[in-house]
Amino acid sequence: MGQAHDHGRSGRVLGWALCANSVLLVVQVLGVLAFASLALVADAVHQGSDVLALTVAVIAMAVARRGPIGRYSYGLRRAEVMGALLNAVLLLAAAGWIVVEASRRIGDAPDVDGWGVAAVALAGLAVNGGSAWLLGRTGDRSLNVQGAALHLLGDAAGSFGALVAGLSMVLWDAAWVDPAVSYLIAALLLWSGIGLIRRTTRILLEGAPPGIDTEDLAALMIAHDKVDDVHHLHVWAVDSTLVAFSAHVVVAADTLHDAQGVATELEARLAERGVAHATLALECHPCDEGAGC
Repeated sequence: MGQAHDHGRSGRVLGWALCANSVLLVVQVLGVLAFASLALVADAVHQGSDVLALTVAVIAMAVARRGPIGRYSYGLRRAEVMGALLNAVLLLAAAGWIVVEASRRIGDAPDVDGWGVAAVALAGLAVNGGSAWLLGRTGDRSLNVQGAALHLLGDAAGSFGALVAGLSMVLWDAAWVDPAVSYLIAALLLWSGIGLIRRTTRILLEGAPPGIDTEDLAALMIAHDKVDDVHHLHVWAVDSTLVAFSAHVVVAADTLHDAQGVATELEARLAERGVAHATLALECHPCDEGAGC
């Protein structure tokens, strides 16, 4: 019940953040056209990735509420992962473009309106920092929401960099700070993009989720006094929040009812370790490995 309440609050905050960041993106694009700041361009590109990431998060939350449909026995939960992978590729492409453009401007920096850059950057800092703070207060611990919050914090950092660039031009006429800050924002985009690719690839290749140790799970099950052996153990992430598990379990039980009771206890233990969906094949003796069971 508490988790559903957290999802409800985070869903509302995500919707508000998406609207606010969409408006901010329009403001930043207009600022780019008006003030000719590369740092502002970099921040606007990052802001665009944030709007995409928030859109993915909102859609993923809505899709996650749907049950299995047709041939998709898990529903469309991995739509979130595919969207995140697309977002990561766009982040890397944007970072590469910013580096090229910043290198071109280092020796020939154009005139930039420092006050205008600072004003737009300050608005970005307020919107993104406030959105991240509100998401943190929802108490929702899903990776989907945490990922959206990280994007917002990253863009807040980019807006802070643009603010520094604008003030540097106003106070010291240091035009070189604008492309220099752009390098820092590009590095932030690269870090975010590479991290997203690493996490999404791990899910798509069905690797064990971070924080889940297969040997630890096997030991947890074998510690049960009626479990003799565990084999053919597999654990993977269906999406960023749902961890699935399957294993063959040799159970010392006299009846099917007793064996099912052991399975229920094992599923409860696995749930405490973050496994949301467990499938256990119960056996009364070890299966023949050569038979492929």
